[in-house]
Amino acid sequence: MTSPARKHILLILLSLALVVPVQPAGAEEVKASFLYALSDATGTIPYNWVKLSVDPVKHEVYVVNPSDLTIRVFNDQGMEVYSFGDDLSLGYVSDLAVDEHGDMLVLTLKGEKYSLARANFRGDPKGTIELKDFPPAYTEGFSPRTLVYRAGHIYLVDKERMKVAVADGEGRFETGYDLAPLLKVEEKKRLETDMVGFSVDSQGNLLFTVPTTFTAGVLSPDGKLRTFGTKGSTPGRFNIVGGIAADDKGYIYVADTLRCVVMVFDREFTFKTEFGYRGIEPGNFIAPMDIVAMDGRVYVTQSRSRGVSVYRVSVT
Repeated sequence: MTSPARKHILLILLSLALVVPVQPAGAEEVKASFLYALSDATGTIPYNWVKLSVDPVKHEVYVVNPSDLTIRVFNDQGMEVYSFGDDLSLGYVSDLAVDEHGDMLVLTLKGEKYSLARANFRGDPKGTIELKDFPPAYTEGFSPRTLVYRAGHIYLVDKERMKVAVADGEGRFETGYDLAPLLKVEEKKRLETDMVGFSVDSQGNLLFTVPTTFTAGVLSPDGKLRTFGTKGSTPGRFNIVGGIAADDKGYIYVADTLRCVVMVFDREFTFKTEFGYRGIEPGNFIAPMDIVAMDGRVYVTQSRSRGVSVYRVSVT
C-alpha cells in the first residue's frame, strides 16, 4: 500500500473516531430524578411490595399494606396524613382505587369470595357495590385480587387466571378480556403463566407483564394486542419483569425486579432509558415491583423494607 493511500485511510478512521452521536431532530430525552420515599414523622415507612393508588385530583397516595391490614394516606410531599383499616371495618382489603370524586373503591376478600365497596377518603364505609350481569366466565372460578379504576370504569383483575372484568361505576358488567388465548397460552399452562404487572392508561389500554415469557403487552379497548420484550440482562431487555404503567405522554414504565431498575419505553416500545439500580442509597431499588405513573411522577414499591420511592420524570 502506498503512503498516500495509507494516509487517506488513517484520515478516514480518525474522522470516524471523532464523530459524536447526534440525537435525531425532534427526539425526546427522558430523565428521572429521585424525590423522596413515603414517610411519617419517624422516617421512611419500611413497606414491602404494597398496593398503591394515587388520587387524580388531590394527588394524595393511598397505600394498602396486607401485612398489617392498614391503609395509609400520604400528601403530595410524601408525608403520612391519615391511617385506618386495622380495625377491619372495611374487611380484609386486597386492593383499592380512588375515583375522581376522592372516594375509595375497596376490593375485599373472604377466602375465594370477593366483594367491592365504596368508602370516603377517611375510610368510612358508604355501601357495597353490587356486581350485576357478570357472565359465568367472570363469576365461576374468577377471583380478582387487583382493582383499577379509570374514567368511570372498574377493572377487576384475576392475574392468576389472566382474566380482566370491566364494569361501570355502579358495578354493571361491560366487557371482559381473557388474555391467555390472546397470548396463545395453552389452557393447561394458564395457571403457570400468570400476569404480575397490570395497569390501565388514560386511553383505556390494558398494560400487563408476564415474567415467564419475558413479555409486556398493551391491549386496546377493542381487543388489539401489541407485545414487546426480549430476554436479557442489558438495558432495555427483560430479566424478571414486575409492574408496568404508562404516563399521559405515552411513555411506558416497566420494573425489572431482578435487575432492580425501571425501564422507560416510548409508545412504539422503543427503549429510552432506565433508572433506579440495585442498592440501599436513596434513589436505588431493592426488588422493585408495582408502579404508578401520574402527573410527572412515578411511584415504585420495593421489597426488603425499602418502602415506596417517588421519582420526578421530565422530558426534554
